[in-house]
Amino acid sequence: MSSDSEQTGYTEEEISTIEAVLFSSPRPLPTNDLKKLLSSRHKGGVKGIVDKLNQKYAENGSTFRIREIAGGLQFYLIPDYAVQVEKYFSVQRNRRLTPAGLEALAIIAYKQPTTKGEIEQIRGVASDGVIQTLLERKLIKPSGRAERIGKPLLYITTTNFLEYFGITSLEQLPKLAEMVPRLAGSPLQKSLDFRAEDLVIEDELAEAQESET
Repeated sequence: MSSDSEQTGYTEEEISTIEAVLFSSPRPLPTNDLKKLLSSRHKGGVKGIVDKLNQKYAENGSTFRIREIAGGLQFYLIPDYAVQVEKYFSVQRNRRLTPAGLEALAIIAYKQPTTKGEIEQIRGVASDGVIQTLLERKLIKPSGRAERIGKPLLYITTTNFLEYFGITSLEQLPKLAEMVPRLAGSPLQKSLDFRAEDLVIEDELAEAQESET
């Protein structure tokens, strides 16, 4: 008799349940949460079911697939149809950030955690309005206070930020020049450039801190 870990089949009910939950969710769902919907363990786990569903969608010529994004799984339109749908619903206009907002967001993304004062020093202008907009759109969030006079708030990017740019982690961020072209080759770009391994270390430290709390 084979063990649970050796089972390779999925019931139609399990496949349909995973599909229905993902279809109903407006946000990416962590794989570990979806595993709770399975009655037994299978080789491939949730990924095996997602691969099976994506294969079915491809064979049927469906306009959507399931992908990993922002630490979870979510339905998305394939690129050939995404642009037309965005135009139809006028989504692009609502999602677009102003140059000022994109500039402040880039500074936070590449320098996080950082304070409003540091953002304003880099931009050379007051940034209260753009920071408030980024907070309202949940692209950034406070992350403690800096150990200095006045103890200003520190800001970091959020999971919504990853969703906005369609990436799974900060390591996949585009080059700064791609986000804010006018900064290409400037001393500011060099001051904000980071190494991927630094982000990995920061992520590990953040996970360790969360596990201690």
